[in-house]
Amino acid sequence: MGTGAPMTAATLTPDGATAWLRSLSIDLRAVVVLDAAGAVLAGDPGLGARAAAALAAAPEAPVVEDGDLLAARSAHHAVAASVGPFALRRLTRSDLAAAAEALEGA
Repeated sequence: MGTGAPMTAATLTPDGATAWLRSLSIDLRAVVVLDAAGAVLAGDPGLGARAAAALAAAPEAPVVEDGDLLAARSAHHAVAASVGPFALRRLTRSDLAAAAEALEGA
């Protein structure tokens, strides 16, 4: 039984996205949020440079992996993480993509 009210996706700020992702896994070494041009909006600047380069090398890919780096992009943002050996990579990719989409409403 629904109320008929439409559901809307949650929105996150760049700082909120980094905090949310860190709360999901203890095996994220660093997290960063980038704008569409690759500028760091929140998080680790060193990881931001690595993520921007990896994303630029695969401009059509929605998700990029390069060693310990996982990154997901939306229309105007990208979110990346450096993961440790115990991170569940498939789940982390999904969480990064969800965070990137949630940034679109911010």
